[in-house]
Amino acid sequence: MEVILTTDELKIWYKTGKEIGKPRFPKGIIKRFQEKIDILWSVQNSAQLLLYRSLNFESLTKEKKYKGMHSIRVNDQFRIILRIIKRGEIETIEVAEILDLTDYH
Repeated sequence: MEVILTTDELKIWYKTGKEIGKPRFPKGIIKRFQEKIDILWSVQNSAQLLLYRSLNFESLTKEKKYKGMHSIRVNDQFRIILRIIKRGEIETIEVAEILDLTDYH
């Protein structure tokens, strides 16, 4: 499956494992982010994400801003927001942002 990191910040986190400037996240979150992105790269389609129970892959429906999007869990506090684009049988995942769970609910 193709994975697109939609911002330069996400790309840097994934490539280097480090935040730029003042840290926004607790220690270890960026490493866990990298691990979750690696899982996204390893699956053939979004249905396979359900096999990874620890990801808590789910559709987002409560907030208008995130309608039609999905999320996976980084840890108990943070989630990665995903947009899944289907073109025939080919799926692409766009990683939109990493979000504190308190902002999500």
